[in-house]
This record gives sequence, structure tokens and C-alpha cells, in this order.
Amino acid sequence: MTQTTHPVADPAADTDAAAVLAVIHATAEAWNSQDFSKVLELWDPAEPTPFYLAEEQDDWFIGWEPLKNYLAPAQPSPAVQGIREEMHDITIKLIAPELAIAAWWMHFEMKIIGRKPIGEEIRVSAVLRRTDAGWRYIHWAESPMTAPMYLMKLMERDVDHARFAACHTRAMQRWQSLQKKWQ
Repeated sequence: MTQTTHPVADPAADTDAAAVLAVIHATAEAWNSQDFSKVLELWDPAEPTPFYLAEEQDDWFIGWEPLKNYLAPAQPSPAVQGIREEMHDITIKLIAPELAIAAWWMHFEMKIIGRKPIGEEIRVSAVLRRTDAGWRYIHWAESPMTAPMYLMKLMERDVDHARFAACHTRAMQRWQSLQKKWQ
């Protein structure tokens, strides 16, 4: 797991970046606990209007009621048989003494009843506010890749690079010899 923050000159800012990083990883731990209501504990309760965009949803959850209904419904979905998340390539920027923005990749895996587990890499960005309890979310947005980009990445992942390298070298040598003939 890669943990990255942009360097900052102020040592207090480094401490803040480390604290924000800890909240981001605590978010994965909360999801991984399978008690998704724990994610709500990482949100700033003083925020009047939290924003949350889940990649699988049609629209934003704006405000506490929709956010709570999504993260801590009265009855969790029996179809969800497990979620695992891992955060990586995290970049944090302190934009004010009490505010930070972060962007990272979230590896997401889920098992739905009757289906094989699925996984994907999702881009995430968030705004966090410093509170008496530590850094807490006020805004979260998941941004999956477009379908064509995602399919291209899947196809690129399926290449046996060790075996393809020799084939590619031969093809390029042949192409270069043909170009010389045409000149």
C-alpha cells in the first residue's frame, strides 16, 4: 500500500497530513469491519450539509438523513455478503488551517449473494475539517473510470508482458526492415 502526501514546509502541517492519512485508512477499516455505520463516526457532526457521492449511485447524498440512510440503514442489505477496501496513492493538501483535501485510489471488493466477488479501483476525493475529535469528513466523492477506460485497463492487465516482449521485438524489427525497403 502506497502512502503519499505532498511535502509541506510546516512541521505542524506534516502532523495534520499524517492525521488525515490516518482517517482515510480508518475509513477502510470501518468498511472492512462490516459495520458500515462506523464510517459515520468519521464525519463531522457539526457540518450542516455533508456531501457524499457513491460511485454506484445515480445522485449525491446531500444532508445527514440521506447520508445516514446510505451508511447506516435501519436494516442493512442482506444481499451484501462482504466489503473490503484498501486506500493507496494518497495525496493530501492542507488548504486552510482547519481544512484539508485529499485524493487517492480505493481498491474495492464486494460479494453480493448469488454472485462471484467483484473488485475495482476507484478514484476518491474528500474534504476534511479539523474538529475537537480530530479530522473528519464533510465531503466525499467517488469517481470511477469511464467504461472504455476501465475495459482498456482490464485488457492491458491481461497481457503476459514477459512472453509478449519477444513477440513485440520481432514485430518492430520486421516493421523497421519493411520501412527501409519502402524508402
